[in-house]
Amino acid sequence: MHDFPNARSDTLPADAAAAPQLAHALLRHAPPGHPDAGFFATVLATSLAHGDLGRSGLSPEEMDALLERLFPGAPAAHDAALAPLRGQRAAYAAAGLAPLDRSQAEFTRLLRALLDAWTSPAMDTTPWVTGVLARACLRPDHLWRDLGLSGREDVTALLARHYPGLAARNVRNLRWKQFLAYSARELAGQPLAPAPGCPGCEDYGYCYPRPRPEGGPQ
Repeated sequence: MHDFPNARSDTLPADAAAAPQLAHALLRHAPPGHPDAGFFATVLATSLAHGDLGRSGLSPEEMDALLERLFPGAPAAHDAALAPLRGQRAAYAAAGLAPLDRSQAEFTRLLRALLDAWTSPAMDTTPWVTGVLARACLRPDHLWRDLGLSGREDVTALLARHYPGLAARNVRNLRWKQFLAYSARELAGQPLAPAPGCPGCEDYGYCYPRPRPEGGPQ
């Protein structure tokens, strides 16, 4: 039996509330006990439920490799619950990942460099995790909600599994998206700045409070 985070239905649009059922259907085809099966089932299910496999951050080629590695029977399964996978996979193979603007592409490059530098050599699924995280940091929400997870602790466990040294450096307990953005820019020798998705988040003012004007109230 797989332990995986359930996508919260209250964080999904009305037509995306099927994500937990899709995740369960994918997991019926996963190898027993794989530590990442639940995570990827949730990410793929959330993307499928939104009608956008590109939301996962994986290219069509990476998607095919991931399905073959973790959910080998899912694409050909005669399972009504997996109809969205069959329907969307072909269209995604033709369309591919949506292009990024210049600032998004540059941030993605920096973040991938950071994650690659801290990758755990024992995990063969880490490159796919890197792709998922890089895309999720472009969206305007908390990282765990961007990924369809159930809470911050799920992101903590994921990072500790794939980038243990990097996760351990978050001694200030920053929000994970903020921490990753700061760390990526620090590694590149750039001034610290938010991730591209951060300004649209409801807690942007909490993570990045405006400095008080000099001489203003304390």
